[in-house]
Amino acid sequence: MNDMDPNTKPTFRRFEEGDTEWELNEKIFQADTSYKCPTYVHKTPPCQGSCPSGHNIRGWLAIARGMDKPPVEDMAWQEYAFRSMVEANPFPATMGRVCPAPCEAGCNRNEVDDYVGINGVEQYVGDWANENNIKMGEPGADTGRKIAVIGGGPAGLAAAYFLRLDGHAVTLFEANEELGGMMRYGIPGYRTPREMLDQEIGRIIDMGVDVHTNTRVGTDVSMEEIDKSFDAVFWALGAQQGRPLPVPGWDGTENCINGIEFLDAFNKGWVVGTAKKVVVVGGGDTSIDVASVARRLGNITEVKASEHPDGTVIDWAAHDSAGLLTRAGVKATLTSLFPVEEMTAAEHEREDAKREGIDIQGSVMPLEVIKDENGVATGLNMCKCT
Repeated sequence: MNDMDPNTKPTFRRFEEGDTEWELNEKIFQADTSYKCPTYVHKTPPCQGSCPSGHNIRGWLAIARGMDKPPVEDMAWQEYAFRSMVEANPFPATMGRVCPAPCEAGCNRNEVDDYVGINGVEQYVGDWANENNIKMGEPGADTGRKIAVIGGGPAGLAAAYFLRLDGHAVTLFEANEELGGMMRYGIPGYRTPREMLDQEIGRIIDMGVDVHTNTRVGTDVSMEEIDKSFDAVFWALGAQQGRPLPVPGWDGTENCINGIEFLDAFNKGWVVGTAKKVVVVGGGDTSIDVASVARRLGNITEVKASEHPDGTVIDWAAHDSAGLLTRAGVKATLTSLFPVEEMTAAEHEREDAKREGIDIQGSVMPLEVIKDENGVATGLNMCKCT
């Protein structure tokens, strides 16, 4: 201990009275402060306590470190970690890519040097499971009960997964052509590769989930039919309504669109180019996605005969700005009411956007949409916040 480099911060904590606002006996002892009565306090690890999905983070990190060995001799530790992860969330590869990682903010390691890269471990294990075609566990014994899940996004798919584990028959109804919800239609494909997403969804469907896509409940199938055919209904409609900008000039302006609508249209292949200048008002991860997509798509200056909007260009143009269309660069500006360092978007997302060439301006507030005589937005009046 005495040979430790004085410049190296120890990975343990030295506690001394007076260093903290609380007394040591408040943390260590209860009722009796004598050495004869140590008290073991059970608390949720801060990383797990910060995880909205309820992941057993400490558990699968122990597996990754080799501290917890697989129960079967020929099982890889990655599969063992995967099994632990999907006890809470069946999308580790997706979550490892897009989760804002509040667990890392709560990581105890922050008090020593820096947080553990929990997201990176989760993504690696999820990708490994995809590459090695790891399946979900077997469905539970048949209960004889039938459950309707309305909505094929992450909540609906997760519900279908856990219901099948319990042995219930599941029928899933989805209004769109493909499953995935906001994972597919709200997040750009360069962030959640579609092949990866399809694999994670596919292993849930392979558990015996009956799927009806392009089926809207209330239109294509009535609630009366649902009530008669199923023992229970799980509604997983999602939160897919964007917010308009609450300033004069926004309502009814054709080239003003909220971020959710833009990303939905983009991911469905309806948007293959943008204007020469794009202003995004926000501050969260969605605004980063919108600005990045606009920047990548560029402004189309020439459309060749084979590249018309209803042609085959749609599928790949939605996720790759390269191609046969002639494009010009787009000036994308992202504005936030808060200072840049206080934006709700993750720091690595902001840095990625800057590398993409996006101009991020903080501490500014929109006041009014400026329009020309034709009612088309040409600018945004803003003020500096101090």
